[in-house]
Amino acid sequence: MRTTLTRTGWAAAAAAGAMLVAGCGGGSAAPPRAATSAAPSATAPTPFGKEAVLADLAAATAAAGLPGETTPLTPASPAPPAPADPSATDRERARDEVVARMAACGVGWSSPNGPGTAQDRAEARKRFHAALAGLVERGWKESRPVEEAAVGKGSTVMAQYKKQEWTLHARHFTSGLLDMTTMTATEDACANRFTDAELDLLED
Repeated sequence: MRTTLTRTGWAAAAAAGAMLVAGCGGGSAAPPRAATSAAPSATAPTPFGKEAVLADLAAATAAAGLPGETTPLTPASPAPPAPADPSATDRERARDEVVARMAACGVGWSSPNGPGTAQDRAEARKRFHAALAGLVERGWKESRPVEEAAVGKGSTVMAQYKKQEWTLHARHFTSGLLDMTTMTATEDACANRFTDAELDLLED
């Protein structure tokens, strides 16, 4: 199986686009009982899960002044299948099932995608990079260099980070008056359960 975390992570981003005792001493006649006092048990560390990831996303984007909202990934309701092409409807049904399973693996953040001026887009791109810096401050480590690619008449900046057993993909897309930012974090163990054939469905 040639599945990689990078491919799975971007597939998740695509699915998200489809989709927080103290004791008191006794009388003076009794000797201290320190020898028999049990030491307080160590508190188990809190697992780094969805709530912690959402908190990181909310804090980094808020500090950067980037408007948007965090949310668990929720797949959109599938469109009614067209009965004219049974093979197409079977593939769409299989894709919807993969999207629903992929949504359970992570959380996401997205910004408004309404039209804005060129100045607005430049400011949004600046705030996007500030949010990435905020994630680094919160322990996310860059696992793939930030890259910019031309997409039609616009451009997309993509970045990938890791923290413990989570992989985060961030993307800022601009084209014309359209401006959109998305950040999707997936739990590695959950995302690794997908086969290449299932990921192919998400790339259609």
